[in-house]
Amino acid sequence: MFVKPPLSLYEAKKMGTFQVASVPKIGLLENMGLRVGTKITVQNRYALGGPVLLTVEGVYSIAIGKDIAQQIAVKEVAA
Repeated sequence: MFVKPPLSLYEAKKMGTFQVASVPKIGLLENMGLRVGTKITVQNRYALGGPVLLTVEGVYSIAIGKDIAQQIAVKEVAA
């Protein structure tokens, strides 16, 4: 069985549902609810290196800058 490797949050497709696989050690991310195992939905990725807008656990939306989004690994899951 083929298992897809994790990809960065910045590479994740719009409207896809993902589970966080790894997060850099930045306290603010944990305070925003981004922990390993958290389900997120990518709402939008803004052009020209802009932020990624996502919904955390289907409850609230946050925006993550490109530099940090590239450091967050996610795995695609069924919605």
